[in-house]
Amino acid sequence: MKNIFRIYARDIKRICTNWAAMIMAIVIILIPSLYSLTNIKASWDPYANTSGIKIAVVNKDSGTIYKDQDLNLGEELIEKLEDNDKMDWTFVNEEEASEGLVKEKYYASIVIPEDFSKCVTTLMEKEVVKPKLIYTVNEKINAIAPKLTDAGAKSVKNQLDENIVKTVSGVMFRLINETGVEIDGKRTDIRDIINKIYELDEELPELESILNDTIGGVSDVNSLLLKTNDMLPTVSSLLDSTNDFVNNSDYIVDKMQSDINEISPRIKDDLLLSQQLVDNASVTLDNLDENILPETAKKSLITISETATSSKVTVSEIKGMLKSTKSFLKKIIDYELPHINIDDSLLEDEGVAKIQKQLKDQYDIFDDVKDNLKTINKSITILMDKLDDVEEKLDILISRTDEKIQDLEDGKGLDLQTLTDLRSCLKDVNTLISDVIDSYDSEIMNGINDGFDSIKYILSITVDILKDGQDVLPHLEEILSASQDTIDFSGDKLADLKDKFPEVKDKVHEVADKLREMDEDDAFNEIIDMITNNWDDQSNFMASPVEIEDNRLFSWPNYGSSSAPFYIVLCIWVGALIASALLSFKAENLDDGVELKPYEVYLGKLLTFITLTTIATILACCGALLWLDVYVVHPIIFILYSIFVSIVFTLIIYTAASLLDDIGKAIIVVMLVIQMAGTGGTFPVEVTPSVFHNIYNYLPFTYATNGMRQILAGIVYPLLIKDIKVLSIYMICSLVLGITLKGPLNKGNDIIMNKLLKSGILRH
Repeated sequence: MKNIFRIYARDIKRICTNWAAMIMAIVIILIPSLYSLTNIKASWDPYANTSGIKIAVVNKDSGTIYKDQDLNLGEELIEKLEDNDKMDWTFVNEEEASEGLVKEKYYASIVIPEDFSKCVTTLMEKEVVKPKLIYTVNEKINAIAPKLTDAGAKSVKNQLDENIVKTVSGVMFRLINETGVEIDGKRTDIRDIINKIYELDEELPELESILNDTIGGVSDVNSLLLKTNDMLPTVSSLLDSTNDFVNNSDYIVDKMQSDINEISPRIKDDLLLSQQLVDNASVTLDNLDENILPETAKKSLITISETATSSKVTVSEIKGMLKSTKSFLKKIIDYELPHINIDDSLLEDEGVAKIQKQLKDQYDIFDDVKDNLKTINKSITILMDKLDDVEEKLDILISRTDEKIQDLEDGKGLDLQTLTDLRSCLKDVNTLISDVIDSYDSEIMNGINDGFDSIKYILSITVDILKDGQDVLPHLEEILSASQDTIDFSGDKLADLKDKFPEVKDKVHEVADKLREMDEDDAFNEIIDMITNNWDDQSNFMASPVEIEDNRLFSWPNYGSSSAPFYIVLCIWVGALIASALLSFKAENLDDGVELKPYEVYLGKLLTFITLTTIATILACCGALLWLDVYVVHPIIFILYSIFVSIVFTLIIYTAASLLDDIGKAIIVVMLVIQMAGTGGTFPVEVTPSVFHNIYNYLPFTYATNGMRQILAGIVYPLLIKDIKVLSIYMICSLVLGITLKGPLNKGNDIIMNKLLKSGILRH
């Protein structure tokens, strides 16, 4: 043991007293720091400094007119890009853009065609033509720049998508709103009609009583005349209000159906969006297995959970629309037309008999329409049940995913059964959503259109009945007017008047009861309120129906800090590699002639190596902290862990080079190349070729880099402890191999090296 420290002390003394040896030691200490710090600084925050990347923008859009509104989406995009500093947007003509792209003046170009806005408006036509942006990129200029310009082009497309949806849906909702406002303006007239019918229904029994008393000679005839005169204005007002309502009904319902049909494609787009989100989640889940890194698995599961939640919101909104449609149709199904009873004595008249036959036919048709509406409602119920199944599966998926995320945070891993269950659940959701999409046009839209057609038909029947009421009401007016001449009536005339009065009273009472039933359900106000909402808010919602709440765990403030773990670990390995290339592994006997044993030489020289590489590591850490201001949550632990990694790497490299000489050094260089590519330092290992997946868990870089990330961004102690344990195994194995094999391997190695030196190929 004493000889080991004597070797170490002799090496340190020689470094301090020999200027050439000191320069070599300084090189070993400085070069790794320069390597890591310059690379970290160069990649400090490239994605936040893209404002210098030139992209040519050409606007040829000539605009169009849509629903009496000027529309030029190209100009709107240019205005927004002028305020956007994420890229160097340069607005030029097409010739300048093409020439600049070839001559590498611009990295990419975006051309907005002449018919862009016009193609957008075909959304409301039978033949839809998708508008196109012409995006061209020069990929020769730089490897990364095309990826940045691709992101810029996608942001332009997303901006246009939002503007298109907001503009078109805004016009549609505005038209529906205007129709609703028109109906809302008639709300008072409708209420007046209803109130007058209620008033008439309440007063008719009193009038009947007066009439009976008059016939029996019990009441004063003048009382009947007074009551009759009071009711005549009510009857006349009822006739006028009924006429106004009938004349406006057809137009209002037609406009409602037309406007609703215009927005229906957006509902289907929401369903397709949900399906796409679920497909993306399935792809993410398929890339997971039980051997994947916990942090990577956790991020993927968070993405799946957020996707499932977004899909659930979309499904709930669609269910709400279906529920409103179903409720509206049910009110119509439950509605009963008032029946008009015509006295048999009047049927002798040919015109009256014809009216009775028409009424009977209309009642039969109305019953058929109601049966059809019941079938439609049943289809909607089945579709809502399917959406309930989708929601249930999404709830299960969200619950299981969140449970597994919590398990990962607690240090547990993924198991094959959990992945199988999640994939099965996602597959069920995808199947259910596909089933809903397949049935959308045939069930939902046909159901809605059939419902509106039925509403119009019912309204036409109602119009006929109201017109019949208009025919009856003059008879009532005649009866009431005739009562003014009661004094001159004979007993037979009064009896005839009494016989006809109950029929009129029953009809008015039947109509009043139906109106009271609709009043209790608040049907009138419900329909009007539904189509008089704020159209601007509705169009904003359609343009961006889902907002993302962005939550980031252990976030990095810049790209340089996020790359620091990899570059610092790399510089530690490079430092140890440089030391193995410049320093000697052999030691001559001590001054007192004591012969050194192989293991003493191994351990004595090891201390020299560790001293130099540790100093180099501390210098690199201090440079990262003090000069670059790298984001580090635990700076003290960062330095201590880096020293630990330095000792582990030095043992691995020193042992290989000490036992196998130049062959060992070659092996270390190969290991460096493999580890740079296969440990997920710059790209996730999941996107690398499969060969790296197989060796990932056996490379020292993997655990050194992962542990460094824990310390810099925030420690999850079970993960850090695991990394330290694995690195400790590498360290112990290297130490044991070096101590036990130093002697035997060096003898054989000396023979091989002598042969190679004699060949004249290798340097002396």
